Amino acid sequence: MKYADVILPLSIPQSYTFGVPLELQDDIKVGCRVEVQFGQRKIYSGLVKRLHNEKPDIYAVKPIRSLLDLVPVVNEQQLKFWEWIASYYACAEGDVMNAALPSHLKLVSETCVVLNEDVSIDANELTDDEFLLLQALDIKRNQQDIK
Repeated sequence: MKYADVILPLSIPQSYTFGVPLELQDDIKVGCRVEVQFGQRKIYSGLVKRLHNEKPDIYAVKPIRSLLDLVPVVNEQQLKFWEWIASYYACAEGDVMNAALPSHLKLVSETCVVLNEDVSIDANELTDDEFLLLQALDIKRNQQDIK
């Protein structure tokens, strides 16, 4: 089994190890962004710091959910520099990563709202925002029906 140490965009003292699924093992590289679950429900994009075959003993390893890049967005020299910065300024590598990566490379949590066709909704009981959201979902559904 292949494992990846992943820098998460959090103020935590170390990177965490995740399992690399078989379908990603040929494509994953140090410096690529990956999507991982950390905690019960939180999804983050992290950066692969190291690939290895050493399973951690102190916690259960979760698998990487997906590979976001086929080409590394940072190189190993940059990762070593980030490690030095974190050590010098007594901060987490995740903090350095947040400062160093351009915003378009950061994955932001999004909420997916889906209209449940089996529920009847009285539009008169909705707030203005809820009504606008319902209208948008209706328009989207109608556009998909046309295609």
